Amino acid sequence: MLVHIVTDNFSTGGGIEHIFQIVKGLPELDFKIFAGAGDMLAKFSGLANVETCSRGYSPALVLKTKPDLIHIHHLRPLLAFYRNPLARYEVPVIYTAHGLHIHKYEFPCSVLNRLKYKLRFVLEKYLFVRADQVIAVSKADRDFIRNRYKLNHVRYIANGIDPSRLEEVQSQRKIGDEFQLPAKRILFITVARFNFQKGYDVLIRAIALIRDFLKEKNAKFLLVGDGETLPEMKKMSEQLQVADLVRFSGTRTDVYSLMKSADVLILPSRWEGLPIVLLEAGLLKIPVIASDTYGNNELLGQARGVMFENENVRDLAEKIKRTLNGEYKLAYHADNFYHFVNNNYSVTKMLAGLHDTYASTLGG
Repeated sequence: MLVHIVTDNFSTGGGIEHIFQIVKGLPELDFKIFAGAGDMLAKFSGLANVETCSRGYSPALVLKTKPDLIHIHHLRPLLAFYRNPLARYEVPVIYTAHGLHIHKYEFPCSVLNRLKYKLRFVLEKYLFVRADQVIAVSKADRDFIRNRYKLNHVRYIANGIDPSRLEEVQSQRKIGDEFQLPAKRILFITVARFNFQKGYDVLIRAIALIRDFLKEKNAKFLLVGDGETLPEMKKMSEQLQVADLVRFSGTRTDVYSLMKSADVLILPSRWEGLPIVLLEAGLLKIPVIASDTYGNNELLGQARGVMFENENVRDLAEKIKRTLNGEYKLAYHADNFYHFVNNNYSVTKMLAGLHDTYASTLGG
């Protein structure tokens, strides 16, 4: 079976890591990955069953070598395939929704955003109807697609993670020198793209609210990633006078070592699909503070982590303060989360569900 996987680009992120787990974990299948250029292209070079094409994802390019199945992982290429309402393909098309972008227009609630929400609703429903099968990575997204879009051809397959790739991760020994951190400190880390969805503005404003307290506790914040709002967030940290508390690392190849070096991971996203970084934090046994929103609250709760009210700057500041005051059983939370991830989000389970979906879509 030849499967063409299509996404927007080969850049660092949870989406490309998810694709890597698929093609690595299904060596009996042949894959060709189509996307725009990015820094993770070389990651696939050692896999014998994989070819890559970084020249984009136009339907003509993807269909040229006649795959048995097309699996799309981003809305932009899905739109490219079905922009023409008369387009028909002999090859079955599967789409995985890594979160629903429509949630963006819930923030803030305004007349303009309500209009954008309605337009997005029409677009997503139209595109999802055209796909032969839709995969949701979270139960919340599956239920949203079924109930709001009235679609039945949607299947829930949770993101999976291979614990073996995290078992030998060691702390970054030189992290203190590189980021000018004091020897005795409490280090919070956030690993995410810099965009509106990920809520870095919420985090920086929360830090500013308790700036003096954080200095007393010797707390620092390491923000790992790149994206369109990075310059804005750097400027915000200076304007709110927290630049001495915040470090920006940019894109890194040693993310797991940096995470292992931190005391707590914070994920302040406004919405998620099923965030792989939380699964990784679970397996690394790092305590978590996260927004109570789509995706995050499917993983946390029940003493597996600390959640704050979505977009509530004061609540996040309070949760950080209580963490530093030792009011949470962080080690207990981390241990619970570790076992929860191990038991429910294995890459083996994900791959079995995906292989079954490929076979059933092809009528096998």
